[in-house]
Amino acid sequence: SLIALMLILGLTIFCEMTPFMGGVLGAMTIYILLRGQMKYLTEKRKMRKGLAASILLVESILVFLIPLSIVVLILVDKFSTLNLNPQELIEPIQNISNFILEKTGYNPLKSENVSSLLGLIPRIGQYMMNGISSLMINIFVLIFILYFMLIGRERMESYIYDILPFSEHNKKEVLHEINMIVTSNAIGIPLLGIIQGGIALVGYYIFAVPAPMIFGLLTAISTVIPVVGTGLV
Repeated sequence: SLIALMLILGLTIFCEMTPFMGGVLGAMTIYILLRGQMKYLTEKRKMRKGLAASILLVESILVFLIPLSIVVLILVDKFSTLNLNPQELIEPIQNISNFILEKTGYNPLKSENVSSLLGLIPRIGQYMMNGISSLMINIFVLIFILYFMLIGRERMESYIYDILPFSEHNKKEVLHEINMIVTSNAIGIPLLGIIQGGIALVGYYIFAVPAPMIFGLLTAISTVIPVVGTGLV
């Protein structure tokens, strides 16, 4: 009964923490990138843990969080001020509908389909606003957790090392692989996105695509979607 109670309590805590998992995972990722610097500041430079953690926290905010927030705010601002001509949107949709009607005999623009589509528009706007508020909350959670992970670095790593159910050699191998995978993804994916977004931005300017900067940002962000990400943009 005690084990069942612990499992139920753990499952409940996990379900309630789901909206904040982005901040928790982000804190773990940035911690792996900064743990070497924390070790250097506290062991080599003999700096107090609180001061060293504060310095690294400022570094992570300047390097990771502020650029991410700026990109999100730029996209939100551009989309909120986007002035669309309804006729320009309706015409290609009507052409596609006529093509489907001609080939299949089914009319996608029936009244019930249009009503359903119009009902999705407020939901999309609400989803975007919820996403922005969730991002801000997760950034706060990330900063909070990251600070205490840096402060308790030695005890936390020692505890994780002790509870791993492997031999001493395998523990070192597993931790080394985790460090390599997280570091390569945390650096490689954003770098790949910047390169692809920059190349796409040049192409958008060459071919006179409207709002090339927005499409360049979308191309850079969409690199997280495997295989088809940039192609979708």
